[in-house]
Amino acid sequence: MNLERVCDVLIVGAGPVGLATAIALRQRGIDNIMVIDQTRSFRRVGQVVDILPNGLKALKYIDEQAYQKVKQVGLEFTKVRRQNSEGKASSNPQKRFWHQKNLQGKIIRSTPLVFEAWHERYNEGRVSIPWYDLQTTLRNLLPSEIVLVNHRCIDITEKDSLIEVDCLTNNDETLSNPFAYWEMSQADFGNTKSSDNITNIQSKTPYPVTKKFQAKLVVAADGINSTVRQIMYGGSDLKQWAQPQYSGFSAIGCLQIENVSQTIIQQLENQYFQDDKVVTLYNDSDSPHSENSERPRLILIRRSQKALGYLLHSPLDLDLLQNKVPEEIIHLAAKILTRAGFPDVFAQLINLSNPEVLIRRPYYIHPTNISPDSQSVWSKGRVVLAGDAAHGMPPFAAQGANQGLEDAAIIGHAIAKCLACKTANIVNNNALDNQERIDHFFRRYEQLRRPFMTVIQEATMQNHHWSQEKWGNYSDLVYSRNVADLIDNFIV
Repeated sequence: MNLERVCDVLIVGAGPVGLATAIALRQRGIDNIMVIDQTRSFRRVGQVVDILPNGLKALKYIDEQAYQKVKQVGLEFTKVRRQNSEGKASSNPQKRFWHQKNLQGKIIRSTPLVFEAWHERYNEGRVSIPWYDLQTTLRNLLPSEIVLVNHRCIDITEKDSLIEVDCLTNNDETLSNPFAYWEMSQADFGNTKSSDNITNIQSKTPYPVTKKFQAKLVVAADGINSTVRQIMYGGSDLKQWAQPQYSGFSAIGCLQIENVSQTIIQQLENQYFQDDKVVTLYNDSDSPHSENSERPRLILIRRSQKALGYLLHSPLDLDLLQNKVPEEIIHLAAKILTRAGFPDVFAQLINLSNPEVLIRRPYYIHPTNISPDSQSVWSKGRVVLAGDAAHGMPPFAAQGANQGLEDAAIIGHAIAKCLACKTANIVNNNALDNQERIDHFFRRYEQLRRPFMTVIQEATMQNHHWSQEKWGNYSDLVYSRNVADLIDNFIV
């Protein structure tokens, strides 16, 4: 086994959270870091991510340049997508909203879609950006030599005040992640050739090699199916939470249905779209004030004059999705909507789904309320969880990436405080040899973040029942937050 190097901080996971953490550390003078990821190459996968005011504020605290570049890429993406969709600039972009409507077409709740509307209310805007472009933008702010692909973490052990991380590299097989939802929306990016959007960092060799890294601290940002978390929880009373739990909800969808009849399109346009490009629909006629009733929600997407798309979110037993052919899933989706009282036009649309590109995706969650607040569940010794590894959840409130960026900002601050780092030279700094000091700062990070993440997860699973007023109160709580103010309260 080859010992690669000894790092101050090793970050497992080169998604946006891991990369943002690396940027935060480097901005605070901590340069002896590495980022590893199991992916064999950076490629265009993932859905479009909404970076909301709290996420942009966190990114700005991490690094002004990262904030400006992500905002620029996001605004340009939105502009191009709008022009492609409409053929010309909108005469009144301030009126763009994503409406939630009932089956009579009445607006129940609205969310603005333009940067300025968010900025006016929360002192920061909102941008949409493809996951790959977010990852690439952040990765380009780091030296290429500190981000290693094709390094899959397979074990971690603590030894002599260091964490040893064993990795499998030059391995042709990258493990699929059955718990991730974001791979489902690749169709959003069109038919870009794979040769145009794959960045190969390392050449392959014909056989796998095991390599070892040593680090004083490990930040696990390796996603909802975190290998590090599974190792961390193994053999403890948290073992049952090592893997994500099924949330009870799943997605079924087809994002591009071509040659839809004008009868269907006109009926949906007149009753629901009404010149909008996307709308969420649900039946609010049964128990409209109940917080406990569950109902399917249908996101309708107007692709072009003759093309539509949809994504159905519904409470489902897992066995209804497993080991089923696409045609059975299409039939299931149509049946769900019919039973929920949706007009027949929706079943007609669902039955036009292309089985070859059908989406079926269970949503998983790693709950934050798995133990009393007094017990640490996000860190153990010199290892700390961040992002989806700590609090993965379905995308219903669009807070996954945003809360991950808040994690990155606070983790960067915590580690810098732990090092009491004033300059880039930390080679002779012995602060990371002090386990009591490490425990203190990791505990403060969790005390700041975990109770709030419990609120976010509850909102994620329940907000589809909320009125506009309750959603507004939640939005004020979350989007008006400023991570810099939280960090000011970070007691040393």
